[in-house]
Amino acid sequence: MENSGLSYVIHKLWVGFRLRCPNCEQGRMFRSFFNMNPTCPECGVRFERSSGESLGGVMINLIVAELVTIGGFFLSETLFHPPLLFQIVFWISFNILLVLAFYRPSRGMWVSVAYLTGGVYRDPETDFTQSDP
Repeated sequence: MENSGLSYVIHKLWVGFRLRCPNCEQGRMFRSFFNMNPTCPECGVRFERSSGESLGGVMINLIVAELVTIGGFFLSETLFHPPLLFQIVFWISFNILLVLAFYRPSRGMWVSVAYLTGGVYRDPETDFTQSDP
């Protein structure tokens, strides 16, 4: 695949959304629900260089969750006119669940953004072998 253009960027974001390494597209980014691997188990690239780099993924998560929640609130209010208390309880619960469900894909997409801007690469001093478990 060509290393430039909109289709390449969208492809790499999709790879991150699927929680795969944007470099080799094989390695898994997460070892458990909330714990991200520091490096790709397949090719050895480091996903985050310093603490705080995950803030971009958090911002993607927050923006998507708030847009969907606010849009859903106004759409349901316009179409169905449910009681306000029901709306508040439903949309707060929905927002919390959406933030939790979208946590990993948003972090993966942010790693892809870091990859596209040159921030995801293998440490030069490490000797990575693919036979490591």
